[in-house]
Amino acid sequence: MVRHPFQKLCCVLPVDGQQPFLLAASGHIISTFNLKNGALLSQWPRREIKTAEKNGTHADEEPPAKRRRVEGEEISADLSQQTTDESIETIPEGQKGGRQKLKLESSPLPHVSHIVASSDGTKVVTVTTTDKSINVFSVRPGGILELQSQRSMPKRLCRLVLTSDEKDILVGDKFGDVYLLPLCPTADFVPKTVKLDQSPVPFSPAASELTVHTGRNLEALRQQRKQKVSPPKKEAPSFRLKLLLGHVSSLTDVAIAELQDGLKRKQYILTADRDEHIRVSRGVPQAHIIENYCLGHREFVSKMCVVPWKPEFLVTGSGEPSLKAYHFLTGRLLDEELFHGAVRQDIASALNLDDGDRSLDRLAVSSIWPINFTVAGNSPRSRRPPHLLLVALEGLPLLLSYGLTEEGRLRHHQSLTLGGNVLDVGIGPALWDIVVSIDTVHKPGSMRVIRPAETAETEVFETFELFSDHPSHENGVSEFEKVDGVDLRWEKTSLAILLNEAALHGEMADVPTEGPSKAQTTYSALGESIYGLENLRKKRDSQAQEDEAEEIGDDEIPVAPEGTT
Repeated sequence: MVRHPFQKLCCVLPVDGQQPFLLAASGHIISTFNLKNGALLSQWPRREIKTAEKNGTHADEEPPAKRRRVEGEEISADLSQQTTDESIETIPEGQKGGRQKLKLESSPLPHVSHIVASSDGTKVVTVTTTDKSINVFSVRPGGILELQSQRSMPKRLCRLVLTSDEKDILVGDKFGDVYLLPLCPTADFVPKTVKLDQSPVPFSPAASELTVHTGRNLEALRQQRKQKVSPPKKEAPSFRLKLLLGHVSSLTDVAIAELQDGLKRKQYILTADRDEHIRVSRGVPQAHIIENYCLGHREFVSKMCVVPWKPEFLVTGSGEPSLKAYHFLTGRLLDEELFHGAVRQDIASALNLDDGDRSLDRLAVSSIWPINFTVAGNSPRSRRPPHLLLVALEGLPLLLSYGLTEEGRLRHHQSLTLGGNVLDVGIGPALWDIVVSIDTVHKPGSMRVIRPAETAETEVFETFELFSDHPSHENGVSEFEKVDGVDLRWEKTSLAILLNEAALHGEMADVPTEGPSKAQTTYSALGESIYGLENLRKKRDSQAQEDEAEEIGDDEIPVAPEGTT
């Protein structure tokens, strides 16, 4: 069976002197790797617990759970054991979370879509897809994850960030709402009671004696009129949850920025949506106040990156595809990159032309990662370390690095071709080390064409990379590879081999075998879970309808309900 690639990475540097480690999510399994020697430290759900159940060591202690008869049985049983801890926040049976647990027997285990770690390395927060859960872990010595709380959200989440004090979590869902909830659930919270009129009311069918003619249908109509229906029962969340702001379109990304204003530091919440909008709102508790908008994209905004070394700058990616740099507080567009010239040639060579109707104009920026590079020594160039932005496009085996000038100008630095589509990048503890996770199931440049079986079981990690300083007169580094006057280029390290070997011996999820859905042929069965930006692209008929509505007025054209196509 082909194994699920690592779709999410997160490098953690504990402040208590422990070794730095890497968190890598493969499906629903989270693995921890030592970033010094590449060794596999632990896995969640616990691998040793699952092995003990295989050997029957717990057979006399308790009967096996009924869930173990479904596909993914042993992991499901282990998840059940993990979530019975008293420290886990329980969800009442009547609420949405309870219904979701009942569906677990007939649905695959939810895979991890987001991983965020606190700055001190003591807390890790993850988001899982189908059950829409926010899971908070405490990190024990050796990188072992201990589940502390599990909260089920009403809608599927698209982004999760920690606030600057790391006491709260900011989440955005795909229906346009942004919520604030505490990192650790508080015991003093009392859910609100919702009082509704639960008295039954008569059922009013749409049919009548004028539209129903046969005796059998007339009898059915008479029985329907005798039915009583009760209003739907609404229940408040069982944990503290505060709605901050909302969009009328699907959210695609959420970010937090802090700027120094005199003696105060002001916080801003940046939100992007499917309708090409980037909204700049004030921080908590004034998130309802909109400062301005950053406009200019012609397709959905897929990713935002607040530049750490220049926090007033915002770099965004979209489905045009393009990169844009803004001064977000004023909404001024500083520069844009439309991937022309040499960059366009690099993208064209990485694109698999056999993958349906994909073209250079139908790509999307999947992520943007800021990289800090520190030059060793006492040379003048080491006084002002250069910085880079790494950019990935969905379904391409390519990483593009860009420099950002003091004026906010984007400058292409280098294109790095990998052995598979880039899924995620983890920033190492030294800030210039990165770990790149690639898609080992699909062919490079494709999101639905599977690799041949003889080549599918390849390395899980493409490589472990770093920036190195190489003088141009020794290595022939061209001018475009210079950042702030410093010559930089990508270099592979031997740690990649150790990581690959450790990953191959660890437990990983299996790739789903069913084919793609009939309504969506852009992705394979696996591609539906690890990709998805193309689903945000509006159909041509919908776009034409919106353009027409803007010309003659929205009230003159019937608009389809949100979420329909």
